[in-house]
Amino acid sequence: MKSKITAWLSSAFTAAMLGFIVVSLSACGGGGGGDGGGGQTSAVPAVPTVNASPGNGQAALGWSAVGGATSYNVYSSTTSPVTKASPKTGVATAGTTLSGLANGTPVFAAVTAVGAGGESALSNEVCAVPTAASTGGLTLYDSLCANVLDGTKWQIPLFSRGVVNGAMVMSAQATNMEPFNSRGLAYATAVVVNAGGQRVSTLQANISVPAASASRTGGAEIRATLRLTYQPPAARLSFPLGSLDMLTIQVGLEDDGNGLRAFRQISHCDNANCTAMSSTGIAFTDPAGFSGAAPASYDTTYVVSVALDESTGVWSWTINGGGLNFAGTANPAAYLASNTNWAALGANPLASTGFLNATVRTRLLDNGSGSSGKISAAFDDVKAGFNGLAATLWDDFSGAGGNSGPTELSAAKWTLNPGSNSMRLSAGSLTGHAQARTPDTASLSVFNAVVFADPAAINTIQGDFTVTACSNSLSGTNRVGIAAGFYNDGTAGTTAPDINQPGSRVGDITASLFLDCTLGDVRLQVTRFDTNASQTILSNSGNAVVPKGPAAVIGNTHTLMLKWDPTAHLLTFQADGQAAVLVDPTTVNAHMLTAAPVVKSPNVPNKSLNWFLFFPNGPSAGATASVDFKANNVYTAP
Repeated sequence: MKSKITAWLSSAFTAAMLGFIVVSLSACGGGGGGDGGGGQTSAVPAVPTVNASPGNGQAALGWSAVGGATSYNVYSSTTSPVTKASPKTGVATAGTTLSGLANGTPVFAAVTAVGAGGESALSNEVCAVPTAASTGGLTLYDSLCANVLDGTKWQIPLFSRGVVNGAMVMSAQATNMEPFNSRGLAYATAVVVNAGGQRVSTLQANISVPAASASRTGGAEIRATLRLTYQPPAARLSFPLGSLDMLTIQVGLEDDGNGLRAFRQISHCDNANCTAMSSTGIAFTDPAGFSGAAPASYDTTYVVSVALDESTGVWSWTINGGGLNFAGTANPAAYLASNTNWAALGANPLASTGFLNATVRTRLLDNGSGSSGKISAAFDDVKAGFNGLAATLWDDFSGAGGNSGPTELSAAKWTLNPGSNSMRLSAGSLTGHAQARTPDTASLSVFNAVVFADPAAINTIQGDFTVTACSNSLSGTNRVGIAAGFYNDGTAGTTAPDINQPGSRVGDITASLFLDCTLGDVRLQVTRFDTNASQTILSNSGNAVVPKGPAAVIGNTHTLMLKWDPTAHLLTFQADGQAAVLVDPTTVNAHMLTAAPVVKSPNVPNKSLNWFLFFPNGPSAGATASVDFKANNVYTAP
């Protein structure tokens, strides 16, 4: 009994003494976590925000000092994504330069802050593509090595269009989009029915949207649609002033944050950039339980149709599939009669000169600000009816009997870039692809462009371009480079919309500098728009800035620089830092066959990176051409 009491007293005494010691130490300020005292521990530093810019064989990384950080870890890799398992370099202060890098090879990096409390999470991932090009006086506009295309810098999305597994597949993807209500910008990928001068009165297709290829954030709206468009000819100008009095009937699938829905939208644009749309004056007959949209399902095929009864001027539409069976009509007669431009076209204008085009498209726009979205959709068994006649099969994409396929869209069926075209961000570069085949002996052109969001503020553009593959069976023209409209020469034009006015390209002077991979040259060109859609070449067609030969053009990176001096009225063309070619486009000279005086600013100050296929009139059908390229390090200056 005594031994048990003694043991208990010993344990109680020990516990009491330990408690006393702990309390005493605490009261004396001991036992704390360093200078903070009171048992506190140091916090992990905040995550840095990093930027990157390229140099010759190097990449400069910048970030602001982080409170509590005693050093920083820089993780880098030639592939994305960067993780904490990537190669690491420690630095003592904010900002560093990665050196010993290969020019033309992207480097990806992320940074952590290290302090007494440990290491932060990884920063935003940045990338840079080292380049030997001179960048003095220029500002890096876009390295084009990120994983997304910034919609505030570029007017179009990443895209693809072609034939996949017996269907036309089109995709669009953009991030940080410009608000639609700013100037009516939608990020679309589309093809137009090659109507051959006829009116498309009926359009039908099977449409499906895979869930795996659709996403959106914020106010983004994603769509896959069929659309018939009508507009008075005098109003058919260029973005952002080209939509006044435009009437559209579009039916298909959309997701604006409420899940995928089958929808119909029939409206008119009440200002030139179409930020004001309404359905005033259009009489609708909708099915019971349908008020413009109804729940639909991803990965489900819907048969969608839009049509105009040319005898009555009334539209009809249908959506069938996935348990849906909707049909309705819309009559725009009251709107047409009340609108001055439409009324001037006479009776039943939609069945005459008012028809503009029939399109199949995927489209993104932002009803908020800074939203992102992507969509891919399959369109199959397209039917079309012309000039009021019944619809028949137009394209089943089988590759047989004149239909598109197995990979390309037929130029006989579709305009607005037939063939197979895409623009992606891949392995740290913007990559472009175009291929096409002629359906007959006529000439054919395929043009794609990455358009600057705010071109009016830019007078100098520089970029690194690499043509990776190039072919043209008719010895035509395959080009990759820069094009920019810098001023207007005052050409009057004739009939609206082809008169010199805001929104019309008439009189706009465009300069281009491009790699011609079939001729093997770096070439310049100066053109003038004589109508809103056609140009005349004013420069000498033999203007080779740098004669190289195809072997030197294909597979090697070339830096192209195009500049306009609005005071001296001089164009500067330069390739790879070699001697610049200065051209005065206002006089006839060694480079200019026709003078183009400077009269005013351009009506449409379009500036772009672009790629272009051209087939001259050929001896037989089936001529082919293709080009693949990558681009990086776009620099600009006012």
